[in-house]
Amino acid sequence: MKKDTIIAFLIIGIILIFTQTSYYKKLVMPNAQPVKQSRTTEDTLRREQPVAKPAEKERIVVPAEKKVQEKKKPSAISINRNNILEGIVSGYAVQGKPKVITIETDLYEAKLSSRGGTIMSWKLKKYKNYQGKQVQLIADKGKGDLSLSFFVNNDTINFGKVNYDLQVENNPMSDTLVILNQDHPTATIFGKVLLNDGKEIVKKYTFFYNKYNFNFQVKLDGFDNWVNNKSYYLSWKSGLLPTEKRIHDDEGYAKVYMMLGKELDEFAIGNKREYKKKKITGSVVWGDIRTKYFTMAIISKEKEGRGAIIEGRGIPLTKKNVIKRYSITIEMPLNSGNITSDNFTVFIGPLEYNTVRKLGVKLDKIIMSSGWYERLFRPFSIAILVSFKFLHKFIPNYGWVIVLFSILIKILVYPLTHKSYVSMKKMQLVQPKMAELKEKYKSDPQRMNKETMKLYKSYGVNPMGGCLPSLLQMPLLVGLFIVFRSTIELRGAPFIFWINNLSMPDTVATLPFSLPMFGNAINVLPILMGITMFFQQKMTTQDPKQKSLTYLMPIFFVLLFNTFPSGLNLYYTLFNLFTIVQQHLIKPDVVQLKAVEKKQTKQNVRQKSHRPRK
Repeated sequence: MKKDTIIAFLIIGIILIFTQTSYYKKLVMPNAQPVKQSRTTEDTLRREQPVAKPAEKERIVVPAEKKVQEKKKPSAISINRNNILEGIVSGYAVQGKPKVITIETDLYEAKLSSRGGTIMSWKLKKYKNYQGKQVQLIADKGKGDLSLSFFVNNDTINFGKVNYDLQVENNPMSDTLVILNQDHPTATIFGKVLLNDGKEIVKKYTFFYNKYNFNFQVKLDGFDNWVNNKSYYLSWKSGLLPTEKRIHDDEGYAKVYMMLGKELDEFAIGNKREYKKKKITGSVVWGDIRTKYFTMAIISKEKEGRGAIIEGRGIPLTKKNVIKRYSITIEMPLNSGNITSDNFTVFIGPLEYNTVRKLGVKLDKIIMSSGWYERLFRPFSIAILVSFKFLHKFIPNYGWVIVLFSILIKILVYPLTHKSYVSMKKMQLVQPKMAELKEKYKSDPQRMNKETMKLYKSYGVNPMGGCLPSLLQMPLLVGLFIVFRSTIELRGAPFIFWINNLSMPDTVATLPFSLPMFGNAINVLPILMGITMFFQQKMTTQDPKQKSLTYLMPIFFVLLFNTFPSGLNLYYTLFNLFTIVQQHLIKPDVVQLKAVEKKQTKQNVRQKSHRPRK
């Protein structure tokens, strides 16, 4: 490996190392934090969560856009006091156990509570956490999720604790259990609240047996002249639970996305136990809360919201670490008539590219877009992911998909690597000639450059021929890094033997101490990758001055790649092996180069013999 190629790898290494520094994370991923995590179960998170004051926990503070001066109605009593909605809601009861309806599909098990008409549980059957249990996405039993509130007489009335009358439509088996399958593909559940003065709130939920999303309808009767600002507020308050063992990695992706017209807006809190709030004005198409692999999105189907409120709070998990809990509240306009009816799609599930893309609202834009470098290389990442998924249709194991993919990529970039190898050999051939030129014209730099370029031309040498092909492969390497690190398709995907998760390092042992750059985990694939790199460089390095790099570069890359996903290390190891095979079987025609050198020597002799004598 010549100097220019080594420089290319150094540039790649420096960029990859820079993306792991705290400065970079603070600059472009302020929500990524290096924390130590030992407990991540839902019970632990709930136990560690501080109890908020009632005014903070239940009250949605939404300033009125227009203050309407009207006589205060005695019946408009705030939900924040003990006499919650007393005199407003018929048959209201805050005490007692709420009714819970369970919805079972092959994809998830959901629980719908009559208290606020909220989704209190959502377990994914096809995804397990690191403890082997079904992934639970809903925190705090879903308090405030899909809750409605109104701004009345300079106060906020929140129906998040109102008991809705929940009824399952056409379900003779049970009024608390709904099982969906191909024979019973959909189910509709109604939730109603009747106010004393005739106003009515109706929530309609339609679930599907083969989708992670459900249809959600809000119907309001008689609210137009009751509220101050001709709006109602739809909230998701509980955020999403983290699901991964390395919670700092999971929380590094946790944030809120809002689609405002055609522009994507982001919101994230820092690494501290802090509280941040942001008010958005303008058209809101959808709001989304995500973790690394999962998401919840509320999508307005027929009309856009007129604004939103986003809140983020760092909740202590241990004495030093926090998790991030986000909430979104979308302001929806009321119709001018007595009845307002709005339809939404609510998605709660995996950030799987094809699944969210089928929603048709550009929700897939949040995939592989965390940080500037992910957005920059996103086209390459998407192309790689689509290729993986296509190959996975025929090969059920993603590890073997990577093996086949590395072979295909090696074939694809063969012209580049072969050209690089030939260019290095040519450079080795002209090195003695270049040394002669440097010695001959050391006092005339311009003449030396002219003769050097002439030498390159005569031998067909491109000085950038060894470096440029390596740089052209950099987008592929970065794209692979992003795919292995952040896509749910490879989450928990096993290969063979000890490699049981291609999205995580293939750790076989843990040291009692941590080393700089290396960490405390002993992983096999980075070491194998370093060994293959050593032999690859040993085959190509001819200059004695560069012999030390033959040992330093593999060590450097082992340290760098030790914390990278095992899928990426598997790919890079295979790529090195195939390159070694290529260098053995397909060598540049050195004999032809010698012939060129001999021909050039004869031309020089002929030119000298034809020079006129002085």
